[in-house]
Amino acid sequence: MPSTTALSGTTRLHDIADLVAAVPHLLGFHPTESLVLVCLTKRKKRTRVGLALRVDLPAVENRPAVAAQLLAPVLGHKSTRIVAVVVCPGAPAPWPAELPHAGLIAELDEAFDAAKIRFRHAVWVESIVDGAVWRCYDEPDCGGVLPDPATNALAAASALAGNVTFASREELRALLDPAPPDVLARRTALIDALLDGSGGLTPPGFDGPAAALRMVHDTIEATEQHRLQLSDEDVALLAMGLAHHPVRDACLATVLGDRAEAAERLWLELTRAVPGPERAEPAALLAYSCYLRGDGALASIALEAAEAADDAHCLARLLRVALDTGLPPGQIELLALDGVAQHRRLMETT
Repeated sequence: MPSTTALSGTTRLHDIADLVAAVPHLLGFHPTESLVLVCLTKRKKRTRVGLALRVDLPAVENRPAVAAQLLAPVLGHKSTRIVAVVVCPGAPAPWPAELPHAGLIAELDEAFDAAKIRFRHAVWVESIVDGAVWRCYDEPDCGGVLPDPATNALAAASALAGNVTFASREELRALLDPAPPDVLARRTALIDALLDGSGGLTPPGFDGPAAALRMVHDTIEATEQHRLQLSDEDVALLAMGLAHHPVRDACLATVLGDRAEAAERLWLELTRAVPGPERAEPAALLAYSCYLRGDGALASIALEAAEAADDAHCLARLLRVALDTGLPPGQIELLALDGVAQHRRLMETT
């Protein structure tokens, strides 16, 4: 749900149309059929854009639950004002005809008002494209047309930071599409063979956890140098190494080092390449890495992949709680520090 792209420096948005046009760059993708909340905070007499939250537009009976779900992260971030943006098709009649999902906005307004959080604006827009008409829910003279999102100030800042804004959440999700079924079947057979020959005390195929960790780091180095070529056997061994939790936990420390970007590319590649329940390990590492650098959209999708592979995965469950409550990334950095200690312990055993 939380999905704010991390940017450095200052980017000024001049009015509500600018802010709505910036939503795809805050989320990392262009939303459709969505409710987006943009949290605003006051700091040094300036209003700043903070957390961005997106959910699918709920059915009428689910509105109270969605309001409660959204309220928790907003309170956690100490937001003082909220801008709500409903993105969905519709051609509203002239005022005072009701805009689409007006009942949802009323439900949110009531729940947030009880928590002393005010809506600065509540806006409907059919889609976030150049020239799209937008309207406020409670002010007849509040509305207009959107500027081009591609030339928005936040678009330039996002591109400068190396971020990509995808055309849809589905296009973003496609980054993690698994390998073809026949490839996954071959790798499953190799993993099963490794498990059959293992005593269960060390990662199958390795002479102890330290050897597994060294292979992971050698593969990260190859990724950094653009030499990554993984055979089926490589994928099976890496999957088994990461399935050994002391090894996986030591890999959390990669977010703190110079090879954080290369490590994240490896976790993404392995999330696509690894079959079965073992896929949960690289997917959880990918979710953690994305979370810490502020890419909530990809973190959420990686977490979905981890949960689909293993619905009882402890790290994935922990990250799910953090994501759903909008916990600031810095507050889960302790996991990386624990990973540093775990890395030291494993390497000292050799």
